[in-house]
Amino acid sequence: MKKSLYIIVAAACLCSCENSFLENKVQSNIVKEDYYKTLSQYETALTGCYYYISGRGTTKEGNYCVGIPVVGEAGTDECYANTGKGAAWDFAAQLDQYGQLITSNLACQEIWLNHYSGINAALEITDRIFAMDPAFLDANPRYREIAAEASFLQALWYFNLVRIYGGVPIRTHATTEDEDLIRVERDSIEKVYDRIFVLLDYAKENLPEAPSGNQLGRAKKVSAYALSAKANLQVASSMNLLTIPQEVTLGGINTFDWTLEGMSREQTIQTYYERARDDAKFVLDYFAPNYLMPEFTDCFYPHESSKEILFEGILSSGLSVELGGWFGSLYGPAGASALGGGQQVLFGNNAVSMNQFTFSNAAASGTPQWTSQDKRFLWTWATFRVPATGYVVVPVAQIYNQTQIGKFRIDQPAPYNQDRTPVNIPILRTSEVCLIYAEAQAELDNMVGLGITSQALEFLNVVRTRAGVENYTAATIKNVIPLIGYTSGQTRGNNEIKGWTDDTDIGCFRRAILNERSMELIGEGHRWYDLVRMGVLQQVVSAVTDFSNGSITGVGTKSSIPARTIQPFHIFRPIPSREIALHQGWLKQNYGYLQ
Repeated sequence: MKKSLYIIVAAACLCSCENSFLENKVQSNIVKEDYYKTLSQYETALTGCYYYISGRGTTKEGNYCVGIPVVGEAGTDECYANTGKGAAWDFAAQLDQYGQLITSNLACQEIWLNHYSGINAALEITDRIFAMDPAFLDANPRYREIAAEASFLQALWYFNLVRIYGGVPIRTHATTEDEDLIRVERDSIEKVYDRIFVLLDYAKENLPEAPSGNQLGRAKKVSAYALSAKANLQVASSMNLLTIPQEVTLGGINTFDWTLEGMSREQTIQTYYERARDDAKFVLDYFAPNYLMPEFTDCFYPHESSKEILFEGILSSGLSVELGGWFGSLYGPAGASALGGGQQVLFGNNAVSMNQFTFSNAAASGTPQWTSQDKRFLWTWATFRVPATGYVVVPVAQIYNQTQIGKFRIDQPAPYNQDRTPVNIPILRTSEVCLIYAEAQAELDNMVGLGITSQALEFLNVVRTRAGVENYTAATIKNVIPLIGYTSGQTRGNNEIKGWTDDTDIGCFRRAILNERSMELIGEGHRWYDLVRMGVLQQVVSAVTDFSNGSITGVGTKSSIPARTIQPFHIFRPIPSREIALHQGWLKQNYGYLQ
């Protein structure tokens, strides 16, 4: 079994969660001042910060082990939450159904607490390093690298927070005993992104080319550029495409209505797209000419830490099989986890997602054998189920109730219960950076009236070439292939996005990007944010829910997904009621949710 090279230290040794995220004091002042004396102590403190990325235990709903991927996938056209998992997983069903989402939702609460705990722990490090004599730092460059890692982690946590909740409080220094911990207000989305980019600028400048000691799961220079590209694209597309109702903006907290100094709104949008493209190009130039690993499967267990992985949550176990993470079992394959199946917390919305691929099954000696032009298909989808004995291939006609996302499965047959699997979660991948570049370039071309250019298609086709599917041209990217019935046991990839109505050149490119991001990144926790930033969350979720609960001629009823009552304000999740109460009204609740 693969082992991670850094050891997650117990959270209690460096930080604690007491009454509120702002009361998360890492240690008493005396202990802290005695602790931060040597480089090795700073290294240990930094290692502790990574606990908030993938630490397990009772806080799994707040990090990449469970909570973050669920928030990014539940309630989308890719996935829906299993309503039969019991009370422990009610938070996933609430996120999926929207109308049932309450302010005490466990994931929303734990993500808030976990992320601010991590931010505070990282600030304990950077406060001290930034106060050091520059001459000392010049002579001991590792300190700046440590500060850069801590800055990168803060940027990642703020990026998650601002995408989930909208404007949130910004912390620039670690909490001290003397601070007023109650009268804290939310900063605007604009200010949060300003903070993110300040943190990432420092990380870009000071992160090493490779992590110290080549340790797995640690940030490096290209990690910062990739996150910056992703964050700039999130701002640009939100400014360009997302309409936020006036009441949802909370008087300016939750709005993308700002301009950069001396620029018009159009110039501001253009600048953010340019930054996204240029940061993405930095990453791609670093890996040129072999941008991606040879095979799609080179990114996943047991190859998670390949060069294509720019940053990941380490959930590999190095001590025993029960010390792995939950992430690998959130999906499938079908069957009891003790037998090698998944927990099935999230189901793939097969009626939509599978139809994006080209696949078929042909009888071979009476046993259905799945085939696909797309090399991603047979790894992404578990076309088998796990009964009490052996493995059974699922016929095409039964895909809606027996085929599940198997992308994060371990070796089959599973040597142990998949509740705790050594499957890391990819957070930043080079293939996504290719798609970020393509999208940003297409939007820039559109802004000057160039239509769909070969420059915009180049890196979209890099991803498609690796997948073994035909490259797009300016003409073929506009095609929506009609769905072929399942009576013949075959289907072709369908480029339709349910609820999508924009058939302009740029609209077709956006649809193609959304399709490609789904085929390449499904299950990795990106989809909800993509639908939000492109301004199509409500229409896509509504249309796909209706479609998935319908029927297909010759097959019957599709997989029935839960009813979803989605409203325009659901582009933000609720601020935890616990925080609202503790801060005595200083933190405003997002519109549409009860205080």
